[in-house]
Amino acid sequence: MFLKRIFGRGKPREPKVESLSLDSLRGRVDALKKERLAEVQPKLTAAFNKIASERESLLAGLRDLVAAELVEDVHPGLYKTVDEARRLLADKLTRALTSIRPPGGTAPADLLAFDEVMTRAVNLMTAAIVAHGRFVARLFTPQLRPVESHLRELYGSARDAHAAIEKVLAEVRSLEGVSSKIALHADLTGRVEGLRADIMSLEKRAAELEGFIEAESAQLAQLIGGEEFGRLESSRRELEQIEHELTHAEAVAAHIILDFSRPLRKMRKLVMSGKLRMTKENSEVLELCIENPPEVFSSGKKLGVATALLRSMLELIESGEISLDARERRKRIEYTRVLLSGGALAKLRGDIERLRDKKGALEGLCQRSPILEKQAELKRVIGGHTSDLERAKATLDELRRDLQKTEEEIRKNKAELEEVASGVIGASVVITS
Repeated sequence: MFLKRIFGRGKPREPKVESLSLDSLRGRVDALKKERLAEVQPKLTAAFNKIASERESLLAGLRDLVAAELVEDVHPGLYKTVDEARRLLADKLTRALTSIRPPGGTAPADLLAFDEVMTRAVNLMTAAIVAHGRFVARLFTPQLRPVESHLRELYGSARDAHAAIEKVLAEVRSLEGVSSKIALHADLTGRVEGLRADIMSLEKRAAELEGFIEAESAQLAQLIGGEEFGRLESSRRELEQIEHELTHAEAVAAHIILDFSRPLRKMRKLVMSGKLRMTKENSEVLELCIENPPEVFSSGKKLGVATALLRSMLELIESGEISLDARERRKRIEYTRVLLSGGALAKLRGDIERLRDKKGALEGLCQRSPILEKQAELKRVIGGHTSDLERAKATLDELRRDLQKTEEEIRKNKAELEEVASGVIGASVVITS
């Protein structure tokens, strides 16, 4: 037997493991809380009853102290001091004792409130005895002793009640800490489920948008690759060429008139000074030639007036009424004669009109094309779906980060919950859900 005790010791007992769901653990914790409060209730009830009894005894002793009379003569000044101390002591102790109301049950909030009231009352009574007790004892020692005795008994009962309340509240707080972690775990689990549902829904929406974009892009590619769109593109390229030619022609026309800017300005000065008479219409066209040359080619009538003005200008230069230096005079005369004799201005205006007409026709053709409307609509829809898809992907990234963070919180809280639950249950707890 001796050797068996030394060498035959069994293996240490492994701790008990309990696998509990969150609801089961919550039920166990609630049951433990009720059980602990039920266990301590008889002890607390006894302490409360004792406190109530001591309270009544103290109040009776205080009534005797207040009613007591002296049996011997004392100095009036001393009696006055002692009597005032007796009154203050009785008043303060009575107020403190009156505030003590033992709770009707063992609810944690009621126990905590009673403990706070009791502690405050004990402090007040202690301060009152210290401040007034020694004065009262000068003349009323026999009546004060029962009060002090009951007060000591009350203090002892208050200490016992305080210790019991502190212990049970500490245990309840420990259990409530487990309950808080259970509630947090349930909240985090619900949040994870919500996030996963949102992610699944948004992934489905993103897949739908990608499908829409793919189908619409295929339609757009088919539209662009069709013969009709090819013809339209050809017309658009032709329109671009016409616009280029028109811009060039209008620039040439403007340059031709601008080239006569100096002599035309001199001509305008002659009109303004009254040395040259001119109709209102001719004066207006002269102003266009100087300030807005392209407008001269906007109508055949304006161009005709401008041509006549150039002839008049030529005559004024040749007659010397428009003075220019010899080199410029010779150059202007030669150029003006060539320009007026060859019909270059009319031909240039004809080219401009032809290009404008062709441009208008091609613009109308392109603008009225339903293919362009279809292309614009497809591009608009694809753009809208692309923006929606980008927003969906950004939201998905945010939700996934939030999910990862919440899952990490769940793992951390679960480990902490299993640890604190193991401490209050007395077994190694494993959370199964």
